[in-house]
Amino acid sequence: MPLNLPPSSTQAPTGGSPFDRYEVTHDTAALSPRARRGLELFRGKANCVVCHDGGSFTDERFHNTGVAWRDGAFADSGRFAVTRRPEDVGAFKTPTLRDVERTAPYMHDGSLSALEEVVEFYDRGGRPNPHLDAAVQRLDLGPEEKRALVEFLRSLSGWLAGLSASS
Repeated sequence: MPLNLPPSSTQAPTGGSPFDRYEVTHDTAALSPRARRGLELFRGKANCVVCHDGGSFTDERFHNTGVAWRDGAFADSGRFAVTRRPEDVGAFKTPTLRDVERTAPYMHDGSLSALEEVVEFYDRGGRPNPHLDAAVQRLDLGPEEKRALVEFLRSLSGWLAGLSASS
């Protein structure tokens, strides 16, 4: 499918994003310098790529980031409710980051309303709890790094099914 065409109305929103133009067609003008810095952080220091990898920006696995941990207990047991395995307590499936700019509110419970809040959440190392995934670590990003990461995340939004580029 050419990158400059929106997907058919039966497909999930995908493709045609500034990131796709940058990564696939090597259009360096598709991403601002700040968004390119965000991509470097995503793949490097911020280590987002551990869980948000591949073309869909998800590993399709379940992780405990601490979203469900409140006041010393789990408000939601997560995958544990299905598997009954202790390691699944508070774990939720990694969502795709495709079109993430359009999918607020964020996290499985809708507790974060803006991408900036999501970046802050992960910068703090999620919400520490007894089952926190080892991949979730404090990042200590600076203000400009956070802005760059958010700008990169916004570059993952492309066509919405049934809409043209001018919509």
